[in-house]
Amino acid sequence: MRVALLQSFLPSRSQGGVGHFAHQFACRLSARGHAVTLFSLDPAPADATYDVVRPSAGLTYLRGRLGRLYGFGWWLASQRYDQFDIVHALGDNHFLRTVTPVVRTLSGCALAEAWHAPKLTTRAMQASLYPLELLGAARARASVGISRNSLQFFPWVHTVIPQGIDRTVFRPGGEKSAAPSILSVGHRLRDRKRLYLLVEAFAKVIRPALPDAQLWLVCDDRVELAGVTCYANLPLAELAALYRRAWVFCLPSSYEGFGRPYAEAMASGTPVVATPNAGAREVLDDGRYGVLVPPPLLASTLLALLDEEPWRQHLIRAGLARAAAFDWERVVDAYEALYRRLIARVAGNHETGVGVAALAR
Repeated sequence: MRVALLQSFLPSRSQGGVGHFAHQFACRLSARGHAVTLFSLDPAPADATYDVVRPSAGLTYLRGRLGRLYGFGWWLASQRYDQFDIVHALGDNHFLRTVTPVVRTLSGCALAEAWHAPKLTTRAMQASLYPLELLGAARARASVGISRNSLQFFPWVHTVIPQGIDRTVFRPGGEKSAAPSILSVGHRLRDRKRLYLLVEAFAKVIRPALPDAQLWLVCDDRVELAGVTCYANLPLAELAALYRRAWVFCLPSSYEGFGRPYAEAMASGTPVVATPNAGAREVLDDGRYGVLVPPPLLASTLLALLDEEPWRQHLIRAGLARAAAFDWERVVDAYEALYRRLIARVAGNHETGVGVAALAR
């Protein structure tokens, strides 16, 4: 198949989860023999096995953060897609008009992001994107959510295909760190990932009770506290090594559409502790495969888990079993099947005389 993927940012410039998904997904489609072209604002990552099409440098409406957010959809609408068999949008398909069938993946919801954003300006920006998400989901030939919980704001969408994780990279093995260790992966300390809650729990409760305990933060901010080590822009192999060595993984987000780090930790043989949010409840099956606790109980739960080897071993076994549901091969299989159904449906419409104008949406 000839596949066009639409995603504004990529791992060459951003650590955002959707960009990582787009890159890894494109590489896996390419490995299966599909011709993949990814339309993006960012250049191709060094290991890309697909083509990348980017806007010309002179387009003023794409400048700045607002240009990237709102202008990318206009640029995508100016492109032609008739040479492709399928268009798969991970966002920004709201203005597309093409006879090529369009799949839209909903990686959460901007309205939920707005509700949980700490800054008023971020709330306003995210809220303004929700109508575009509604339009994009309505105009796509098929829309897909990455979790059931992510679809509560899109009640007419029922298809769920989770995000994929590479279990050849995120895998158990090797020794855990000599001292008790907690790993967390986010962006900023005070965004919806709420890493500050973990830092406070570590400094006030965990470190005093376990003086050799360590907290590893993979984020953009720096923390200068005893026992805390910060990492930024880690290569995937180094991140996976941290997952394997950590005793516990914790991400106290207020909102996740899915929560790739939870799945990556489970696949790496590391127990997961999370605060209840849409993604964590789904990935951890409401606590069956990990621990869900409200923020006031975060410190005591982590301390107890670090102290109880049998509990950690139980969660490791449960998490490894759960991680199989998010294996990349299963995810790519599901999307390939969806592509084939849509392509066959459009071909059938042509054979029965449905006009091209009626197919363009």
